[in-house]
Amino acid sequence: MTTVKKRSRNLIIIAVLVLILAALGGGLAVRYRHHQSAKPEQHSSTITATQFIKQVAPAAQQEQKKYHIPASITIAQAGLESEWGRSKLAAKYNNLFGIKANSKNNRVRMYTTENVNGKDIKVKQYFQTYDSWAASIKAHTLLIVNGTADNHDRFKAVTTAKNYRQAAQALQQGGYATDPGYASKLIYAIRKFNLSQYDQ
Repeated sequence: MTTVKKRSRNLIIIAVLVLILAALGGGLAVRYRHHQSAKPEQHSSTITATQFIKQVAPAAQQEQKKYHIPASITIAQAGLESEWGRSKLAAKYNNLFGIKANSKNNRVRMYTTENVNGKDIKVKQYFQTYDSWAASIKAHTLLIVNGTADNHDRFKAVTTAKNYRQAAQALQQGGYATDPGYASKLIYAIRKFNLSQYDQ
């Protein structure tokens, strides 16, 4: 009788363990499938500048709160670099800033315009791809905050700038873009679309 009770108890314990493992395994499988099925954001290539600004402003403001990069600068850079969200790199691959790929994962090869010795030339390069515009803005923020491999303080002055004009000049001086008129274009865009309202 005692042996039968022990066997019954052991079978019950084994059955309970099997059920627990099955439940855990099923949950993991569901979570994994959900992660795998998540698709990157897709955006219309006919979005207007006003629609684009409204869409990216919250993420830019969130990064401003954390790292003190003026939201107006982030929005203006995103707009200029992505043709206000209409470029293929932005609309299809969520890369708003033309950030180059630093690994073989999550990248796409496309043409870009670079200013070399005063002349604009088209070159093919690998660019990073992102799941969303917010992720692209986050990556841009980390680039400004952490600088580049050869100079971690390259863009430090952007985070300590007292206004968007100073921040734009700091980007230019740090060599963010090859365009010699980059800072003035950012300032013009900020004034044109009243982007300084998002710095408040």
